[in-house]
Amino acid sequence: MLISPHKVELSISEWDCYDNSLCRTPQEVVDTINQEFSIILDTTHSPRYAQERIYHFLSEYADYGFSDSECHQAATEVINLYYKSNINRWEFLSI
Repeated sequence: MLISPHKVELSISEWDCYDNSLCRTPQEVVDTINQEFSIILDTTHSPRYAQERIYHFLSEYADYGFSDSECHQAATEVINLYYKSNINRWEFLSI
């Protein structure tokens, strides 16, 4: 069950993606990910399936660190808030 329409607005530091002298994540990438994450939350009825979908999408931005555990944890925390759930970072594996 969807709780309510949601707009994800995580910053670069909240995503904990790459933001250093070697690799700086462009704000446009973060905006794109936030927009897609909002759509995923609004169109998915299960926290596990939402997690699977956002992880798949984040893998497209692995060059900026979005496939790292920190970004997965940030996504999981948003999912848990949205669905009022308590899943862990690996919950999607049980699908």
